[in-house]
Amino acid sequence: MRMVMRLACVAALSAACSVAVAAPVQLLLAEDFESVTGINAAATVRTVGSIPASELSGSPSVAFSNTGNGNASASAFNVRRGDNAIDGGAGVPTLGNLNFDNFFGPAANQFLVVGDDSGNLGSTPNGGTNAAASSTMSISFALAPITLGSPDVLRIGFDYVFDANDVANPDDFLVELLLADTTAMTLLSLAAPDASTRGSFSSSIQYASLSAAPQSLRFTLVEGRNNGSSAVGLDNLRVEAVPEPGVLALVAIALLGAGVAGRRRA
Repeated sequence: MRMVMRLACVAALSAACSVAVAAPVQLLLAEDFESVTGINAAATVRTVGSIPASELSGSPSVAFSNTGNGNASASAFNVRRGDNAIDGGAGVPTLGNLNFDNFFGPAANQFLVVGDDSGNLGSTPNGGTNAAASSTMSISFALAPITLGSPDVLRIGFDYVFDANDVANPDDFLVELLLADTTAMTLLSLAAPDASTRGSFSSSIQYASLSAAPQSLRFTLVEGRNNGSSAVGLDNLRVEAVPEPGVLALVAIALLGAGVAGRRRA
């Protein structure tokens, strides 16, 4: 009898510890733009506003504003594929050469563009030319509500390029986590594009450090006057909530204690 109870205790403890180590995560956002249909040619551009909600995660919403003769519009948010002119051919990262240096290749891959409405890097908008002119463009992806009882961290990742057709361009790119209390946590802030402002962003944020529940992931491009044209490319957006492993570890300890107590009574 003692042996049977001991084996049962070990089995329960093993199962609990296994759950603690391989705790499931909750997916809050996953978007790689591969579900967007109708992009059948290299030159095809589909604006976010024309894409059905069923083809995009996070119900993306766009916002833009202009001062002076800045000319941003809803067309500045669009999905393209890897052989589009704005992604360009193979090459080392270079600022000012009208493309993303094939960052998003191969041709079949699809990605999001913010800040350019068509063609290569240099189309509309351009931030304007008169005094105090500028254009600000933002796109926000809603996050699913967290249902985990004890979330430990948020894992946030995305691939990005911030590039321009002018080597002296001082435009700005900002990525923020927006919270339910209307505050924002800055994840990435770039004051000007250069050959290195591209890559795979990855961050883990302690959930306890947030002042409120996370609500959305926002990407913002600000184009100033007389700066030529800049644009941002985005792909593989992902946000996950990871449960608190300590809670499951406590369950394992409780099972072990129950097993020991049972053996003593036996």
